[in-house]
Amino acid sequence: MISPVTNVIRCNLEKAKEVGLKWENASCSEIRAYCLEILKEIGCNSAELPDNLQSREQQLNFITGFASFAFGEVQNVQSCN
Repeated sequence: MISPVTNVIRCNLEKAKEVGLKWENASCSEIRAYCLEILKEIGCNSAELPDNLQSREQQLNFITGFASFAFGEVQNVQSCN
């Protein structure tokens, strides 16, 4: 038997990967601006990215991770089945 939680995690991961793939083709400045927007949304008011978000790969991982969290907040088991 598969746990309903596993279905939600799988659903969230797939949606988060889609978000990450869409941002892979964005310019460095667009990715940087979106990361700053995410940081602002979660309460960080800095105009600069922290040291751990300086590379493009780190920024894309951050965007994908945030998408996974965001989808996790709004998804439920019924919408994923």
